[in-house]
Amino acid sequence: MDIMTDKEIIKKKYIDLCEASINKDISKINELLSEDYILVHMTGIHQSKADYINSVKNEELKYYESIHDSIEVNIDGDKATIIGKTKTLASPFGMTKSWWNLKQEINLKKINDKWMIIKSKASTY
Repeated sequence: MDIMTDKEIIKKKYIDLCEASINKDISKINELLSEDYILVHMTGIHQSKADYINSVKNEELKYYESIHDSIEVNIDGDKATIIGKTKTLASPFGMTKSWWNLKQEINLKKINDKWMIIKSKASTY
């Protein structure tokens, strides 16, 4: 069994969050996000962890597919940053289903020896 590096673990968290959001895997999303998680949408709207989960569950944020262009990981002690550039097929908040070049700036923190996503900021690239 191979042991994953922190960088590999963190990169996998990004991929897992994308897949869990597509699959509406609420338990997986819950496992990946810290309790005080905040998502900052392109519009500037802030969503808490509970609000994000409800938006995915209720299909206000509907994700269909993700194609990762790049995933950069930077680690500084017990903090890390991901810059993920992913082509995402989605229909957010009732908009028409279309492809988005979605850039996520994600902050993680090691909490109880486990990397947790604490904040995501979405924009386009």
